[in-house]
Amino acid sequence: MAQFIEDTFKKHIKSGEFMRLYILYGNEGYLKQHYANTICSKSVSKEFEDFNLKKLDGKDTNLNEIYDCISSFPMMSDYTCTLVKDFTLNTFIGDRGKVDEDFLNVISDIPESSILVFWMDVTEVDEKNSKWSKVLKLFDEYGACVKIDKRSRSALEKLLISSAAKKDCTLSRDTAYYMINLVGEDMSTLQNELNKVCAFVKSGEITRKHVDETVIISVEAKIFQLSRMIARGEADNAFENLANLFKLREEPVVILSVLSKAFVDMYRVKAAKEKGLSYKALGDDFPSAYKGRGFVLDNAANDANNYSITQLKEALTLLSDADRRLKSTGEDNKIVLEELILRLLRL
Repeated sequence: MAQFIEDTFKKHIKSGEFMRLYILYGNEGYLKQHYANTICSKSVSKEFEDFNLKKLDGKDTNLNEIYDCISSFPMMSDYTCTLVKDFTLNTFIGDRGKVDEDFLNVISDIPESSILVFWMDVTEVDEKNSKWSKVLKLFDEYGACVKIDKRSRSALEKLLISSAAKKDCTLSRDTAYYMINLVGEDMSTLQNELNKVCAFVKSGEITRKHVDETVIISVEAKIFQLSRMIARGEADNAFENLANLFKLREEPVVILSVLSKAFVDMYRVKAAKEKGLSYKALGDDFPSAYKGRGFVLDNAANDANNYSITQLKEALTLLSDADRRLKSTGEDNKIVLEELILRLLRL
């Protein structure tokens, strides 16, 4: 019947003309939960939720319970709504795409007065997997597939600005950009941190100082700051940052992984410039790394100015050697990373 993207799905929900069956999946956890709850609240009045709204955990339910829920008649409402979280739908697809008969009966014959929503919160739907592909085809046939992926950087900035405005606060695009750099791109985390900043400011303009005094910096942002300190030759700050990461018990392999990504970004940008190409075109060459994340390339371009292409090649060699030492020797991980930072600072 339908395959929705977010914009058209929002309009669909607003219309109130609900389908009988939905699957919500994708990599944006906050929005999946938001839309699952929105379908519930729009289809069932709060006064009669106890009668008309059923929320089931996929780990603790089965087809019979789901069938019982969708078969019940609504009380003082047009619909009943059944929300099932993380139900392993792919297990009902057998070899060669054979569909479990009971499962097919449930999703193909939902009463007109019932809405059934499968919300894939932490369960990953692999569209390339034959069984999941079959599931999505069935939902497309009998209901609606709604894929909700993470928003672009610019969309997140706009969201923060509009959310702040609803709380009588003003947030500039530059400050929104700065906040995302510190907190990361997880929408749920961003919303929580923005709520904290707005409560702190109460009303008026939100400045970078307010953000610095309020938000919790993400681990990735802290490690990214470490890479920038190294690029700028700020030895004291770099070792203090590393010490703080150790205090927080961050895994050395995670620290090295994020640090390596930062230097790979710098190398790619530098190589593009030396060939007379625009580094922004790297977004097309490496879509999985930079699609919707042009700010990563902008930051890498700034930091790469501190290195020659030869120095960046040497940096990648040092990072690769540190990775080998962490994973295949019995050396102290702390010492391995401290030596790495020292050698990178000496480039």
